[in-house]
Amino acid sequence: MGLEFGHNLGLRRALRGLPLSPLVPGYGRLVARQRALGLRHIGDALVERGRVLGVLDGVFEEGGARRRQHIGADRLRQLGAARGGSYGPLLAQLEAVQLQDPAALRRILLYQLVELLQTHPHGSDPATAVALGVSPQEAGPLVRVAAAHLRLDGEQRRAVEELADVWADGKVRRAAGLAALLPAGGGGDALLRGRLAEIAGRVKEADDALDAAREAEKAGDARAAENCMLRAARLASDCPRALLGLVRLHRAGKGDPAEAREVLTVRPGPETVTVALSAAPPAADVANGRRVVRLTRVPGGPTGITVITDLSPAGGWVDPSPPFGHEVRYAALPLRDGTIDGPPVVSDVLLVAPDVSRLRSTTGRGRVEATWTEPSGALGVRVQLVGPAGPVDGADVRTGALTATGLGVGAYVLRVHCRYRSPDGAVIESAGAEHPVSVDPWPTPVDRLDATAAHGSVRFSWSGGDDADVRLVAWPADPPEPGAELTDDPARPWPAPLPWAAGSGGGLVPPPGSVTRVSALAVLGPRAVAGPGLVVECPPAVAGARVERVGGGRARVTFDWPAESGEVAATVEQDGAGTAHRVVARSTYVREGLYVDVAPSAFSVTLSAAPRTPDAVVVPPPGGAVRVPADIAVSYRIVPGARRALRRGPSLLRVTLSCPGEVPDDLPEFVLVARPGHGRDPVRPRTPTDGTTLLRVGGGTLSPGNPVELPVPSGLRPPYALRGFLLGEGAADVRLDEPSPTTLVVR
Repeated sequence: MGLEFGHNLGLRRALRGLPLSPLVPGYGRLVARQRALGLRHIGDALVERGRVLGVLDGVFEEGGARRRQHIGADRLRQLGAARGGSYGPLLAQLEAVQLQDPAALRRILLYQLVELLQTHPHGSDPATAVALGVSPQEAGPLVRVAAAHLRLDGEQRRAVEELADVWADGKVRRAAGLAALLPAGGGGDALLRGRLAEIAGRVKEADDALDAAREAEKAGDARAAENCMLRAARLASDCPRALLGLVRLHRAGKGDPAEAREVLTVRPGPETVTVALSAAPPAADVANGRRVVRLTRVPGGPTGITVITDLSPAGGWVDPSPPFGHEVRYAALPLRDGTIDGPPVVSDVLLVAPDVSRLRSTTGRGRVEATWTEPSGALGVRVQLVGPAGPVDGADVRTGALTATGLGVGAYVLRVHCRYRSPDGAVIESAGAEHPVSVDPWPTPVDRLDATAAHGSVRFSWSGGDDADVRLVAWPADPPEPGAELTDDPARPWPAPLPWAAGSGGGLVPPPGSVTRVSALAVLGPRAVAGPGLVVECPPAVAGARVERVGGGRARVTFDWPAESGEVAATVEQDGAGTAHRVVARSTYVREGLYVDVAPSAFSVTLSAAPRTPDAVVVPPPGGAVRVPADIAVSYRIVPGARRALRRGPSLLRVTLSCPGEVPDDLPEFVLVARPGHGRDPVRPRTPTDGTTLLRVGGGTLSPGNPVELPVPSGLRPPYALRGFLLGEGAADVRLDEPSPTTLVVR
């Protein structure tokens, strides 16, 4: 066995020298999978740990119990089953390559090893090849031949790696361009040399077909010209002259009348263009039976040609990146076995200047707000709002939005034109998107809301809302901000007006214990504007209130402490003395009670729990007031009679009325009762009937400052005790001021 390259060794079609190109379709995808696994070359996936590669006359795994094992399709299949996981796709692709061409696996491996050795700083050292996994017996010959092998620059290496894919796709013009970058004769690579010759031959055939088409077109033979153009397109699917010639002949009306009946429609969108044939073909036909290209007009330059491969779910194709501001056509060419097989169906010219998308608007009180989405290629927009009186000036236009205020009621039209830069530098506009919008009448909002509490109710007043139905409402959650515009929405209906009972003076009576955020709502038909609000608090009522004068110008107030209240407010209203307020905490009330300063005149005490909300309009609950009459007192005295010689004259009863303010009409009657005694100390009468009535003084005879004096009858035998009583309906409201009991005993 020879140990140098150049011997006729190995399998049939095995290489006699180093390859300059892998010449394997899908090589880029294979390298991507290899690098994703972190492999230096494909050989790292072909041998187990501790074994080496033999590459001289094939691809072998050396080492282990079986000293030398050829790596073919069967071995690749075994490795794929054993390793699986992330190695599966790479090994499956290598197996497919090996089945298609038994020499391809060795070409790929040698191509990658040579590249690694040529770029390694110690690539001429056999140890470097051994470190790459090459058998030590073959490392020396490999590094020597790699050092003498033609070195490729980056552009050439890209060309040799792409060449197989480009050729397989029928892109002969592209393949010819790549071949021009490579050395003539394939650099000693016989397979590459043969491929370059095939490319050159195909290019010549295509050029000859184009020349024949041009001559036929000059001679007026449209059918022959089209056939020659088709031949050129079949030979070189990426030939721009052939493709443009087919389109030109078709647009000139010289194509097949049957084909002319088909129509290729285009539907421009904000960012894409959708292309579809009339009577859209099935998805399989779209994918395999047509090739769609975009032809872009370039003033003063060659027409740009772009193949469209993205499919539309609805049938047809999608151009994901049309050139904004350019004129384009689309052509659909029938295919057979991947080769153009007939004249194209061509669309009309399309100026790629899409309008804005998602154009929406909202209206408010004399206001229009609009938003839209501009295509990514647009320079900007021109916006016009036209109303009943013509174009509207002064609208605020921002990127993707417009706001116009101060508008009158009526119908408006919003027009938005996108602006684009054309190939010659001019600015062009889209056809424009139109959007009708109507400004409806809105109510005038309430701008101020006031409330006044009086007599257990609250009276509201406001300004604004002149043309609206103003409602006082309590929102179930946070109220909208004043000025917020609301429409009749079943998902969030407006609250009903306050359900409070009517009070005196046109006021409303809030429920005791309630704290209510009252807001004004101006309503006009199905639209409303939120107004200002305020807090109305009606503290809970205080039960069990009792008030009694205790002397010294004071009164004692007792009551049942309301639950969940920290403080209670006492309001004292008294004629001539104004209003006084006193707030007492629960701890103070329990410890000291509640006393208020009062004058002798009548007064009332109103008790309510202290409000808990700052700045609230406080409405005392109905009731809760205790009325205390004026401090009216009737005093009586027994005035001893004047002494005459050894005897004393008859005693006098003096009755005096003390009454601040006006004397009431229902003063009680005063009676003097005597109870005889049988001992030295007679017992005082306990009730008006517990004894003998001696004197009666009617209430109508009493007046302040004018005491009534009556002689005490002397018909009773001493000893006896006297006592006065007040009788009648007003007796409970009049205080009886009694003298010392010792002055009322007669002996």
